[in-house]
Amino acid sequence: MSDQPTFKRVLGLADIVSINIVGVIGLRWITRGARVGAPSVTLWILAWLVFFLPLAAAVSELSSRYPEQGGIYVWARKAFGPLHGFICGWCVWVNNLFYFPSLLLFAAANAAAMLGAHGAGLAESRWYSVLFVLICLWGTTLMNIRGFGAGRWLQQSGSFASWAPGAILILAGLASFIWFGSATSFAPHELIPHQDVLSTVSLWSAMCFAFAGFELSSFSSGEVLNPRRTIPIGILIAGGVVTLAYIAGSVAVLVTMPASVLAERSGIVDAVELASSRLGLMGVGFATAALVAWGSISGMSSWAAGSARVSFAAGLDRVLPSAMARLHPRYNTPHVALIVQAVISSVILLVSVFLTLSGSQTSVQEAYDILVNLTIIIYFVPYLYLFLALVRLRRLDPIASSDTQTLRVPGGTLGLWLVVICGFLATLVSLALVFVPPSGTTNVVNYEGNVLLQSAAVLGAGLGLYVLTRRRSAPRQN
Repeated sequence: MSDQPTFKRVLGLADIVSINIVGVIGLRWITRGARVGAPSVTLWILAWLVFFLPLAAAVSELSSRYPEQGGIYVWARKAFGPLHGFICGWCVWVNNLFYFPSLLLFAAANAAAMLGAHGAGLAESRWYSVLFVLICLWGTTLMNIRGFGAGRWLQQSGSFASWAPGAILILAGLASFIWFGSATSFAPHELIPHQDVLSTVSLWSAMCFAFAGFELSSFSSGEVLNPRRTIPIGILIAGGVVTLAYIAGSVAVLVTMPASVLAERSGIVDAVELASSRLGLMGVGFATAALVAWGSISGMSSWAAGSARVSFAAGLDRVLPSAMARLHPRYNTPHVALIVQAVISSVILLVSVFLTLSGSQTSVQEAYDILVNLTIIIYFVPYLYLFLALVRLRRLDPIASSDTQTLRVPGGTLGLWLVVICGFLATLVSLALVFVPPSGTTNVVNYEGNVLLQSAAVLGAGLGLYVLTRRRSAPRQN
């Protein structure tokens, strides 16, 4: 009998679709992409073709071949060994520690937008933002400790809150087009960037990141009913919903208002409020702001639950402290991993909001930008491993490759290499584009310093922890 702890298999297809939609879709990427105007449509389509499709194909095959707890961490370890598996798992886990507070800062801005003009300055209040993030972070952590069963209502309602604002936005854009015409020209020549091309194209990394995360459900495959079938189908269904939401949402925003007046964090609410007020409809903007905030909170909860399973798997392998592999005696969940990541995320939030390298206090928006870009950098490192692992594992594990239950990338050898090359290069280009300072950055040195130093600190801390853990676990010689 195995002495490793086991999970309860309680998640079906509907749960996997909900987890993927809630965990992947990010309405904030609609307005970030729409900032460049009509060329955003071209960039969305390009990101979908060369990043999302290869990612969906790779994750479907790998999760089908290895339906084990841990996802990317397990795949990289099998393909390249424990060191690379640790680096991959470390980045997957640590990037979320930056992602959680950034997503909740976005939720805080939309919650403030519910107050209308009275909440205009609230989103930039440090104390309001910090309290909002900490309350949501620790509230969802306690819920996840009780297990997926306890938090299922949050995920399912969050799925509605993730697509409902997008649906409202699309309807608002359609109404604006019918009654008032489009505020943005989508003529063919307008779809190609002409001015400030580098800054425009640099947003493509965020668009690729907007499609990232479909491996989320594979983190918890030990709790999925028939994971080899359920996870790939769930990815395909959720992927269709996410793709339509992004492209149609960006078009709707730009139809309603020009990119020159678009505010990133509240852009969806602003567009809906503008369209509904023109039509004499009251309260639509308030409802949209509430749904966007709720969807962001539920998305953060899904990612917190999934990423804790990565550190749990690393704890089982003793590349992280073994305490990370403990399960709650009553709820059978990785409670230590959940608590540890909540503590670290809280510290990162406080440092990002109240400290800066330049000596002047960082604004909430600046802290948000830095957190978002650090999330993208750290998260895309494991994707480089993911695409390479797909090729290597076919060679190293021919038995799994020949399993009739394994889903394979379509197109044979040519399809495999097309997926790997497109996905790997798209990831690499996205990493490089993150280092281009966002438009409007007032202190380029401070931006680059934060991004470079904090990225290096994360990777250095991971390697140091790996070496220390390996030394402690090595057998002593007399």
